[in-house]
Amino acid sequence: MGGRSYAAEEPPGHALGVTLADLIGAPLWGALLAEGHRRAHRAGDVLLRQGDPGTHALALACGVVKVTYAERDGTVRVLAFRGAGDVVGEAAVARGGAARLATVEAISACAVAVVEKDRFRRFVERHALSPVLHEHALTRLGESDRARAGRGGSCERVAQALLALVAAMGEAAAAAGSGVELAVTRSDLAQYLGVSRNTVSARLHEIGAGVVGAGRKCIIVHDLAGLRSFARGGPRNV
Repeated sequence: MGGRSYAAEEPPGHALGVTLADLIGAPLWGALLAEGHRRAHRAGDVLLRQGDPGTHALALACGVVKVTYAERDGTVRVLAFRGAGDVVGEAAVARGGAARLATVEAISACAVAVVEKDRFRRFVERHALSPVLHEHALTRLGESDRARAGRGGSCERVAQALLALVAAMGEAAAAAGSGVELAVTRSDLAQYLGVSRNTVSARLHEIGAGVVGAGRKCIIVHDLAGLRSFARGGPRNV
């Protein structure tokens, strides 16, 4: 059950940290994408659900997702964001289709390659990728810890996080035009940065509505150049 060729679709780099595509290289990443069938998602769609069996993994061709974990008391924690060039759902597949430990939700328009469990496991075995996947998992844990370890909730940190999400969208960001909408809340961003929601709200207000706008369930980037200026520690260029 192969899909279209993805070999020409290169990942956007290290916007959200080292991706699986970075580790295995573009040719092998393209081969992995070709193992599955293409599926499109809109922002807000649930791609994988905590507790469901691990019947397949998803390789992100473009777009950004958030990974969340629901506690027994109903509290939902944001664990990470993942962008183009990464794989989600592979841990449950590697455990023979065990229950998924987290939910994955699109925060932008996404295109994924759905790689069924047996095909994914054969691909990993054929290319001796188990050590790479293990290294990738450890690297991701370190990146998540560092994202929360920054000092305070400065405008720079908030701007840098938003720029990383936009950059990680890949071709989805280009298709969005001048206003890039992310189905991510101020609470999501606060958890990711390890600060309070009020801190994120205050920093977004300082950055200004002309640069970023925040709704109840989304953040819209209106001015990428202005946001880059804040990410460098300076005011918006006017």
